[in-house]
This record gives sequence, structure tokens and C-alpha cells, in this order.
Amino acid sequence: MLLITDLKDLPRHFKNSVITLGNFDGLHLGHQELIRRVIGRAKETGGESMVVTFRPHPLKILCPEKCPPLISIYEEKIKLIEDLGIDVLVKIPFTLEFAGMPPETFVREVLCSMLGAREIFVGANYRFGRERKGTVQTLRDLGRECGFVVREVEQISLGGEVISSTKIRHLLKEGEVDHASRLLGRSYAITGVVVRGDGRGRTLGFPTANVAPKHAIIPAHGVYAVRLFVRDRFYDGIANIGIRPTFSKETLSIEAFLFAFDEDIYGEEISVYFLEKIRDEKKFGSVEDLIVQIQKDIERAKEIHQKNK
Repeated sequence: MLLITDLKDLPRHFKNSVITLGNFDGLHLGHQELIRRVIGRAKETGGESMVVTFRPHPLKILCPEKCPPLISIYEEKIKLIEDLGIDVLVKIPFTLEFAGMPPETFVREVLCSMLGAREIFVGANYRFGRERKGTVQTLRDLGRECGFVVREVEQISLGGEVISSTKIRHLLKEGEVDHASRLLGRSYAITGVVVRGDGRGRTLGFPTANVAPKHAIIPAHGVYAVRLFVRDRFYDGIANIGIRPTFSKETLSIEAFLFAFDEDIYGEEISVYFLEKIRDEKKFGSVEDLIVQIQKDIERAKEIHQKNK
């Protein structure tokens, strides 16, 4: 995949591109279907499949207080798009100057002149350009002038449920990670660096990795069955998200216990993939009660892992 991060540095002239545009946060099943259609059409026409997106999210520049927490981090989104098999990914730096570009200028100068658009796939409610004045009809009108075809794609649903990034954010915040994963088409994961905690997990007999996350969305407080990607391998495990009320803590922590791993990984980056929520976080009357519950949680997590093999 060719990655372009600045329109000023295009490596060559594009002439026959099949393009889709959007933010693609989370790259859920709906996004994936849209991109697959672009790839399929490019193969049919002998063109190049292209995703055009923006960094940062436009709302971070135009209205930061309204920008939602993003599901995917930058590196993750690039990898997901590449894995789908797209030919070219264009990540346009989004600035106030760019935001002021009229829709017609964006289409003529960027999509047509620079990127060689011949077909453009967009969702039904797609808006673009200054003050979001550009619509799907705007694209169609300009397509007749500039020589490209617009293909409007309705929202994709799963079992009658419309798939959207907004829906997935809500599910994650409610701890419904298994439901969110079905809409994503993969387990939701957070990536972060392992940092030193207070060492309490080891004293309880369950040494944990404390993760400082890069992701903005952390699932609801509770205990989860998870898979952990550590040193290029996956390990089954369990994770607690919360403030550890039994020990009167108030700061959020993400602590993961790997079932078959006992090595020093402080300072290393790992990823935590969430399979299913086991229970809510709660305060226990004693450390002994907590240990008994952790053992029950581990047994439940192992059942979930077995189910997901």
C-alpha cells in the first residue's frame, strides 16, 4: 500500500482512481464493506483503489468540544486499511486553511487533478468542503463536469442493526465489548505501555501488567476476559478496569493478568483485546474475599476463552 501524508508530496500523477472518502473511525464492518467495493471496482476497471481520509479528525480543529473520543489510533487505522488490500491511502492534514476550501475547489483540484478520480464511493449523508456545503448531489454535478461517476452506498447493517462508529462508542462505554466487537468485525483492543503500579497484584498471587493506554476509549469499569499481544504472541488472560475500591484507590487503572506468562515487560508496548465482560467492579469486605472472587473470575474467563477458540 502506498501511504501519502501530504498532497504537496505526491509521488506520481494518478489517472484512474476509484476513491472513497471519510474519517473511518474504528474501521467497522460498514467501512470495510465500502472499501471492499472500492477495491473490487478498481480491479474491474484496471484502476487503483484509494482511501482519502484526514488527520486529525476535522472536529478536533473546527469544534474540539464536539469531537468524539476516537475508536482507532493513527497507526492502527493505517494497518487495518492496509490489511484490507487498498492500493493507496491518502491522509490529508486537516487545517483551518484546508477547512476553508470550497467543495468545488476540493473536487476539481484535489480529487480530480491530483488524485485522478474516475469513480467515487460515498455514504448517503456524506458532506464535505467549507461549512460542509458539499453533498452527494454536489459530487454528482461536478462528476459530470470533471469525468467521474459517483456511487452512493447505503449504511450497512448487521442482523437489522445499522453499524456506526457512534453506536460502537456507546457500546464500549457501557462495557458491551462483545457486541461492539461484532460490529467492528474484530475484538476491540487498546494498546499501551506497561508501567509500574503499586505491586499489589503480585502480593495477591496474581501479578498484573498495568497498561497506560494510547486509545481514547476505555471500556466501562469491570472485569473482562481478554487476549494480550505481548512480544509478537497472544496470551489468554483477564483484565480489570477501574479504581480498585477495595484498596480505596481513586485513579483509573487497567491491570491485565496473563495466565501463562511471568516475565518482566515494564516499558514494553502491549495490546489488550477485549472478549467479554465478566462482572462490574465492586468493593470487597476483605482481601481474602477479593482473592476468592479473582479465582472465580479466572475460571469464568477460561470458559470464555475456550468458547472463543
